Amino acid sequence: MADCPYCEQSFADESDIREHLYEDHEYDEFGRIDTKRVDQYVDEHDLKESADDDIREQQVTGEAERTAPATDRHSGERWELQDVQALSTAEITDKLAEHGIDTTEASFRDRAAGVNSAMTLAEQWEADYDVDASGYDRDFIWMASEVLWSRWAPDLPYRERIYDLVQEGRELREKGNDAEACEQWLTAWETIVAVTPDDITTIETANNHLPNVLALEAFLRSVDSDLATLAADDPAYHERRLEFCREVCTQFPDAPDELLLDFRHFVADSLTELGRLTESRSELEALIRDYPEDPWAYKKLADSYWHDESDEPSVRELERAAELYQQALDAENPLEKPSTVSNRLDDIERRLADVDTSETQER
Repeated sequence: MADCPYCEQSFADESDIREHLYEDHEYDEFGRIDTKRVDQYVDEHDLKESADDDIREQQVTGEAERTAPATDRHSGERWELQDVQALSTAEITDKLAEHGIDTTEASFRDRAAGVNSAMTLAEQWEADYDVDASGYDRDFIWMASEVLWSRWAPDLPYRERIYDLVQEGRELREKGNDAEACEQWLTAWETIVAVTPDDITTIETANNHLPNVLALEAFLRSVDSDLATLAADDPAYHERRLEFCREVCTQFPDAPDELLLDFRHFVADSLTELGRLTESRSELEALIRDYPEDPWAYKKLADSYWHDESDEPSVRELERAAELYQQALDAENPLEKPSTVSNRLDDIERRLADVDTSETQER
């Protein structure tokens, strides 16, 4: 359960409390949720903005322009994360001490090693030091936890860092630094793996555990797409893509079949691009066993026996390819362009007929 810091209502999850804050409290009355995270959540979930949202955005912009630097703050002003980031470490710890929270780098790292969230660490402070804080003061505590984590324990993964890494990647991409952007997203993925408990095996459950601003499946597909694009110019990224896609399947073995099927295809594709044909065929054979209704594994495996090979295929390989192409055409799920497979099957059958004719003439 999540409690609103400005009234006595409780909510089942953060999405409910976020809606409550926007609907029932004026913007200048709360700061519990970082503004940029709410905005990113709205953007990634394609939520339509109302006229009231536009008015609120104008109010926020005007308020931000009038906000004094953090060092000139007045008592009772709303905290933003950037305000806390502007403070020195000593200023942060002094203000925490005003709330009865005594922390040092060593004690902070000890706490951080036992949790994976700055918010959780802040809640520990509030409980252990019997802190009586609400509203803006409570905002400062969790923001201070996040800022101190970035300074004192940057080597320890924490959930709030995921958003920052994803956002930094977006900013790098906007500047045209696609490779650097992808590196940030891969680091975000490493953090996701680190902070996700082993008993979470589905995308849906992971979404509930991770920051709400992250639409996990969309993020995973975006990273794969970027790795594939980069691999077109730098083959080293085929290896990175292979590793990433395998990790996704291992991390979320109970994800929807559509995602697992796609990512296992990506694994096979990467193996093919890396010239590891035997491994690629093994992956495609496994896909056929696990998803016999999928036509693409049949088609790709057939291609590997003759269409993708530089050497002249044997009669046995041509026959195997013909069998697979027919299975692709007969699969439960139809191909988008069956004519492509039909044409290749016709080509193989003509070549096999030529072989039969040649053998007959020799006899």
